[in-house]
Amino acid sequence: MACAMTIAMVVSMTAAPDVANALEANERESAFVSGLLAKSEAKRDERAKERLDAYNKKNFGDYLAWQQGDKALMDPSKLSDNDRAIAKYLESIK
Repeated sequence: MACAMTIAMVVSMTAAPDVANALEANERESAFVSGLLAKSEAKRDERAKERLDAYNKKNFGDYLAWQQGDKALMDPSKLSDNDRAIAKYLESIK
């Protein structure tokens, strides 16, 4: 009796990886899963840019506004390229 249980346990243990591999292969070949992976990949860059913009706005928005200071009153032609870029960025995050 004990021998029969041991054999059944061994058979079930060796069959489990085969079943898991078959399920994994089926999921990789599924059109539905492939579609979800394609959508996820397409949005990955967009979401990364959104996270970076939110981080920059949260951490640097106040500093850049302070750094701009009275430069907002100056003639735009007298500003450096960097000052114009900062002003443009500050307008975009308002």
